[in-house]
Amino acid sequence: MSARVIVVGAGVVGIATALQLRLAGLEVLLLDRGEPARETSYGNAGALAVSDVIPLAEPGVWRRLPGWLLDPLGPLAVRWRYLPTLAPWLTRFALASRPARVAALTRALAALLNRAAADYAPLVELAGLEGMWRRHGALTLYRDAAELEQALPAWRRKAEHGVAWQALDQAAAQACEPALRDGWPRAVKVADWSHVDDPYLFSRGLFDAFVAAGGGFEQAEATALSERGGKVDGVVCADGRTLAAGEVIVAAGIWSDRFTRQCRYRVPLESERGYHVNLPKAGVALRHFIQCASESFVILPLADGGLRLAGTVELAHRDAAPDWRRAEILLDKARAIVGDFSTEGMTLWMGNRPSLPDTVPVIGPAPDRAGLYFAFGHGHLGLTLAATTGALLCDMVLQRSSGLDLHPYRLARF
Repeated sequence: MSARVIVVGAGVVGIATALQLRLAGLEVLLLDRGEPARETSYGNAGALAVSDVIPLAEPGVWRRLPGWLLDPLGPLAVRWRYLPTLAPWLTRFALASRPARVAALTRALAALLNRAAADYAPLVELAGLEGMWRRHGALTLYRDAAELEQALPAWRRKAEHGVAWQALDQAAAQACEPALRDGWPRAVKVADWSHVDDPYLFSRGLFDAFVAAGGGFEQAEATALSERGGKVDGVVCADGRTLAAGEVIVAAGIWSDRFTRQCRYRVPLESERGYHVNLPKAGVALRHFIQCASESFVILPLADGGLRLAGTVELAHRDAAPDWRRAEILLDKARAIVGDFSTEGMTLWMGNRPSLPDTVPVIGPAPDRAGLYFAFGHGHLGLTLAATTGALLCDMVLQRSSGLDLHPYRLARF
């Protein structure tokens, strides 16, 4: 079997990339060991988080590291036994928080995020997913005026990079979203933020559009790259087959390091484990995506009054047992925002978001191997940047100009 391009990894980034390539007329084979969109893309928070232009490693973030280590249920937690392994990543994370570096990373993220909705629009139309894409905006809630005042410098920096936002008092916030309880006297609205009803069904819709357009999919585990004369010419599967290709794109999320290690690239890729609570029969009618600034968690409105509570970050080994307390504490936090709700049919989930210490994904060719490209490290921005990542890789494969400075996204920066 052969294809012009093999995309390894059928999460939302791989699916959107494969779809972009197929729409450009290329023969594409999408490869995954499991079903499409059943790993991390299955349970994400469903947001097109276009305002998240500032990297997680904000200036002074290193001062919070001791607190993270001491609070296993805090917004960001680190498993103690994993600390020796994680130390190099945390060091790079702290270095990325230097003001000059944050400014450069913010520019790089804004360049991607400012085009995310435009890159998605034709794919959503093709796949018939317009009814699932809710472009109602997001509200970020603050406990008091002082908490908002502390956040305003960051919002002003976001405005400098194209993020439009509006500060609201309690009356304006509740007029905008009547389901909000009292006790949240300040909010910020980002009108350009959007979300999808169900990230899994949305990703599967894009996959179905890829197949309908003539794309190929095979459920097989890629274990290695096939190389000849300094060029990658396919992938080796666990069943012993070699699938040939003109180009290979690795978009395997947290498992992308299998291929970077084979190429002897040292990339600090770690699991930013996220949890969610799904409440399909919550009975709460929300229009907007809700973020709680102080608690670092979100509420995603699902179809028919359902809710998904998600957020918090746990840095731990990708195979470590889940700490379900991190999901369960979200229930009381959500009740403080939208009141009581039904937990009938409630499910818990944990996924491994592929995280790089500077928050900026790797998008681009391998440094010293022709025919090989990488697309991983999107962290909590995988759904947000999937269509844009695919568009950029399509331009690279076809040797077209993207009109974007691609230097910040190169793998060789590490």
